[in-house]
Amino acid sequence: MAETLFALELLARQGGGDQFATWRSRTKNRLGRRARSLLTLARTIRPIPDLLSMVESPAELDSHGEAGLSLVGSRRQNVAGMIEEFHKVALAPYWERVSARLEADCSARGRLILNGGIERLLSTLHPSVRWSSGVLEIPSHRSQDIDPASRGLLLTPSLFLFDKPILIDSASRARPPVLAYPVSLDRAAAATLWSAPSDQDAADALGALVGRTRAAIMKSLTVSCNTSELGRRIGISAASASQHTSVLRSAGLITTQRRLNTALHSLTPLGVALLNGHQHQDLARGAAASLRLAPE
Repeated sequence: MAETLFALELLARQGGGDQFATWRSRTKNRLGRRARSLLTLARTIRPIPDLLSMVESPAELDSHGEAGLSLVGSRRQNVAGMIEEFHKVALAPYWERVSARLEADCSARGRLILNGGIERLLSTLHPSVRWSSGVLEIPSHRSQDIDPASRGLLLTPSLFLFDKPILIDSASRARPPVLAYPVSLDRAAAATLWSAPSDQDAADALGALVGRTRAAIMKSLTVSCNTSELGRRIGISAASASQHTSVLRSAGLITTQRRLNTALHSLTPLGVALLNGHQHQDLARGAAASLRLAPE
């Protein structure tokens, strides 16, 4: 939802520069009537937090009483439908490649924690973010102190949030605040995202390099799974899957975490880069005891 709304705002603002030019043009040409109405609306309000609150917040329903429930519920359903239509055109065709890039970013930042601790991660999220003495300062249009307390802080990379991080604090105190931060996108990577070869061409090329079964394993591991699940996904035995994952792990293309009797396999950034057909750039850009939103 958040990535869809970031994409909506980017399109409404004509943002993203040359890297998103192909995406902007292609998306505009394919929008239906309802999605175009949503784009017009996004030029007058901020998709996040305004549209997100309209769709997700139960407080909005409660504040209208019984008489207003039907009207407010209908409006939320209409907005949700427009967002879904926009998602099908703007993100769904590219989501596999986009999510693989975001997964690679998460993996790289996981290594930052292992090598430099949480302070290293938080201090390298974005040039505008400052981490000092247990306080994370995030640029914002308003000044506000937020204490996550026992809720923690959820970090999520975003491809369409192209300029600066944004903190999304849920109205529900049960959910942690979300710090979305931008993932850099150069022109070469952008060309791969919006104008990549067909899935069959990519699969054939990767299969010629590592073998069809291992190529199928790598493609399947865009979502992590254990050995038995992996075998079921691509139609081979667990023993055969274990042999292939051992080779891929030795080549640095996947990583395996062992928990009791289960081995959980995931692509490494190198594996994601090979799967996407481009070089993955090393990322170094993070949960805090307290947060501070500092005016720009």
